[in-house]
Amino acid sequence: MSYAPDGSLEKVERQEADCRELAGRLDWGLSEAHIFRDNSRSAWQRNRSRPQWDRMLQCIEAGEIDAVIVYHGDRLIRQPFDLETLIGISDSRGMRIASPSGTRDLDSPDDRFILRIEAAQACRESDNTSRRIRRAQAARLERGLSQFGGRYRAFGWGVQTGTRRKTVDGVETEVPVYDMLQQRPDEAAILLEAAERLLAGQTQIGVVRWLQTLCTTTAGNPWVTRNLRHMLTAPRNAGLIERGGEIYEAAWDGILTREMWEACRRYYANGAKLRPYPGRDRKYLLSGVGGALCSSCGSWMSTKPVGGRNRKNARIYYCVGCFGVGRNLAHVDAYVSGRAIRLLNSPELLDELASRAEDPGRAEELAALERRRDTVRQQIESLADHPEVDAGLALVGLASVEKKIAELRAQLGASAEHRLVGRMVGITPEQWESTPIDVRAATVRALFGVVILPTSRRGPGFDTDAIRVVRARKDTPPLSAGK
Repeated sequence: MSYAPDGSLEKVERQEADCRELAGRLDWGLSEAHIFRDNSRSAWQRNRSRPQWDRMLQCIEAGEIDAVIVYHGDRLIRQPFDLETLIGISDSRGMRIASPSGTRDLDSPDDRFILRIEAAQACRESDNTSRRIRRAQAARLERGLSQFGGRYRAFGWGVQTGTRRKTVDGVETEVPVYDMLQQRPDEAAILLEAAERLLAGQTQIGVVRWLQTLCTTTAGNPWVTRNLRHMLTAPRNAGLIERGGEIYEAAWDGILTREMWEACRRYYANGAKLRPYPGRDRKYLLSGVGGALCSSCGSWMSTKPVGGRNRKNARIYYCVGCFGVGRNLAHVDAYVSGRAIRLLNSPELLDELASRAEDPGRAEELAALERRRDTVRQQIESLADHPEVDAGLALVGLASVEKKIAELRAQLGASAEHRLVGRMVGITPEQWESTPIDVRAATVRALFGVVILPTSRRGPGFDTDAIRVVRARKDTPPLSAGK
């Protein structure tokens, strides 16, 4: 017995009641230990596991049952292979199958013949249904439409247009009807900012915590990183439809640009390689990879507590490579933050941002290059099967493609930082302090490279000459930053 959630078939409870009634009319004994329910387990899908079907076959083989009552034949068998399996196990056991449409004896050649015809007809009808569904889906794709499914509406989409009556577990309730082609402006703005934050350098957990302060998912649950990933990589949010590995233009406008969506997909595909903080929450402005550099050895600066009677909560940036450089964390952060705020309020930065317009074709070009790279790699791996391919030329071609991919990725990364800096322009000191630390850190990385030098000054005060703030930024530490 099975259940179709769309309501097109009787529920399991009704099916079981009808089967019990049939057992009473036939005067067949019923074993409560041998009631097999495969809820929502399609009998015609070849790759669908049916645990209760497998248990029933085991019981037949063990001689525990000698008859089967089923609500309808196609609830039990829609694939000829399943029928032959049942016939093979039931051979010479006098097995009978009963349903409201009649009773069959598996030891009877005539009944086996009829069952085989019915199974073939059911299989053909399933194939016809699948073909009609595929044809309908292809027609919808040509019009840029897709089938919006799922229990809950997608975040950012679905303007309520009315209500409808729905029966759930015998209780009639009123549920909303949504137009899933229309954006919800409030949620769309949140989705867009979440993508911008992630691409600009904020950690996943940082974006999730920011989302948790604003709203829940459409299911009413708190945001988690899994929800964030699903939302930012869904083709629907870029005005696209994905079917069979192919991307199609949709009839609706996306919330994200194609470039941003491709960047989000690459972020999750190559997150550990491209982003220094994939899951941990950043605590300090300039520590770790992408933060401040030691001028002596080129290592990224770390932090540690200073200690002392009057400085119990003080920390310093220090170099774990040479242990020769250390500066007060609070003073360095204040100085660098001040430089950042001053630059974000300068006319020169506005002119720079206006001159760095984005090219919307970069994402498509990068995707094409990555497909070409994969093809060349496959050719190199299968040189024995393709002697006509020149190994030297293939390697040169691969190196050329990977160089172009690296250049495009750098340009796309710069575009993400460009968007973040654009959002931070005109920020006040109070707004800067209220901004999450990982957003501030990403902004500093987009604006400056920070190098910390040993200071020669002794006594009170802060030596700003020992902090080098340069507009040219590097993503990896040089071999010798001080030379």
